Amino acid sequence: MPFDALHSWCAGLERDLDAQARLAHWIGHQPDDWQVEAFTTRAQEIAMRVGRQSGKTSVLAARSVEELHIPESLTICVAPAERQAKIIAREIGQQLRRTDLVITRSTQTELEMSNGARVIALPSTSDTIRGFPSVSLLIIDECAFLKAEMGDDEGLIAGVLPMLTEDGQVYFSSTPAGRDNYFARLFLDQKPDDRIHRIVVRGTDIPRLAEKVERMRRTLSATKFRQEIEVEMLADGQAYFDLSIIENATSERKAICPSL
Repeated sequence: MPFDALHSWCAGLERDLDAQARLAHWIGHQPDDWQVEAFTTRAQEIAMRVGRQSGKTSVLAARSVEELHIPESLTICVAPAERQAKIIAREIGQQLRRTDLVITRSTQTELEMSNGARVIALPSTSDTIRGFPSVSLLIIDECAFLKAEMGDDEGLIAGVLPMLTEDGQVYFSSTPAGRDNYFARLFLDQKPDDRIHRIVVRGTDIPRLAEKVERMRRTLSATKFRQEIEVEMLADGQAYFDLSIIENATSERKAICPSL
């Protein structure tokens, strides 16, 4: 066997045996520890509070690709808007090019493999979300923003969770958006026996993002930075004073008295 062929064979064997090697190959770089944790967990419910640009779409797509290797499996990806659903579907499609899976049907939001496995990405406003049978993997992306789009995030989630198979997994993933939503309560209302695997990822804790984080620190307001990069669950519209008023009133440059 030529050396190049042997090298490819060994690399393929490593990916077959090592989940971290598969993840690195599919996302195109050495994964962060939290991405490996999210990719390999066997928990049935995973809540991921992840800062912007930290790589959550990549790991969610990789988890979907992993599921597509199981014949006849069905993965549903839900996002608040159609644009967000298409982003994760596109990332899944790009990662599939690094596998041996054969796509037999492809649209902007649905992929079907030759082994019968499917992944469908849908906006949460779609009437077609409910009713899918035997979903083995359910991904709810930007979960904290469902309430703003739907008005009733708990109703939507209660409607899709019953579609999961008995041993299926659900990923709730998002940057924070206040404290009055289902996603926030996954972290605020922790119970000792709830068995939810919680992962919290601050952009400031990821060395490879150092330059990007500093750029966002300069660009975003202090409140936005705390929420979207440091993933703090700050008070939302239920607070007596809006966060922007508090931020301006406590600025070192000047204090602002809000007009009533």
